[in-house]
Amino acid sequence: MTILKEQHETFARFFTAPTREALRNLLRHNIGETDYLDFKAEWPALPKLARHILALANSGGGALVVGVSQEDDGRLVPNGLSSIKDKAHLIPPLSSYLPKLLEYQIIDFSFSAAEYEALTGKSFQVLLVEDSPKLLPFLSLKDGEGVRTNVTYVRDGTTSTEAGHGQLQAVLNRRIESGYSSKPRLDLDVHLAQLRLLDELRESNDSWINHVIRQAGGRFEDVQSSDYNDFIEEAYQAKKQAVWKALDL
Repeated sequence: MTILKEQHETFARFFTAPTREALRNLLRHNIGETDYLDFKAEWPALPKLARHILALANSGGGALVVGVSQEDDGRLVPNGLSSIKDKAHLIPPLSSYLPKLLEYQIIDFSFSAAEYEALTGKSFQVLLVEDSPKLLPFLSLKDGEGVRTNVTYVRDGTTSTEAGHGQLQAVLNRRIESGYSSKPRLDLDVHLAQLRLLDELRESNDSWINHVIRQAGGRFEDVQSSDYNDFIEEAYQAKKQAVWKALDL
């Protein structure tokens, strides 16, 4: 099935601003499940729900719309939920499976009246999963029915499945392309202390104490090579750039 640009844009508008009107348009013009959009008639069991969330997070983010069933012919029907699931019964238990930094939210929707008659009097819940490429891959914190630790799950068409070699490489490449490193950054105080030390070693340092030292040692020949002095100056300039970066300036 071909996914039209307009259908991509309909989902993008809903994901950016998940309003009742945006959900109505999404359901009215939906073309079925995709890499970034999944539909369920009811909430899956927690381990399987965790697998879907992990797969969406590893595949660029997306949404799980609960209250929509799929017929044998593939047609999606917005039957709605018999009752809204209390998020307090979903989010805390999910935390035992999902990494803390994985971002998602659950939004409730009820339609008392709608231009799209099929939604009138029905309720839905939507789980939105954010895209955080710098933190990839997201892995389950524990085993459960339908989900395993140390396995990368991705969206493959309409399913949430274990990543193959090529899919895993794609996930890791997205992490690399984000330019993020998990290596801890030096504290600003450490950067500044190192900058101060390099400054004191610079041949061009014009502080009064260095002036006194030079005068006192003026009768001695300089024992430091030009290569050494050039290196100290280059290191000093590089450390200045590191300080700017640490300050996000």
